[in-house]
Amino acid sequence: MDKNKLRYAIFKLRDEKKNPFIELKGQVPEEDILEQTKFLSRNGLLEPMVWADNTVHIWGSVSLEGEKYLVENSGLAKAYALAKEVKNWIPFWG
Repeated sequence: MDKNKLRYAIFKLRDEKKNPFIELKGQVPEEDILEQTKFLSRNGLLEPMVWADNTVHIWGSVSLEGEKYLVENSGLAKAYALAKEVKNWIPFWG
C-alpha cells in the first residue's frame, strides 16, 4: 500500500477510535503500519502513545495537526471510503 494512503487509513481508523493493527490485519504488513505510525507520531500528527518492545501498546488520538491533515487530504478520503465500501460488498475479502 502507498505510504500516504496507509497514513490516511491509520488516521481515519484512529479518528474512529479503532486499532489499525486489528483493522488492517492481513491487508498490510504490521511492519508497514508500525513504520507509518512512528512517522505520524514523530511529526505530531498523533497524540502521544505508549510504546514498548517496538510496538504500540496504547494508541493516542488524532492531534489538531492530524485533523488538518485529514481535511487537506480529502482526495484520499474518497479513495478510503470507496475501498471500505467495496470491502463490505465482498464478504470473502478481508
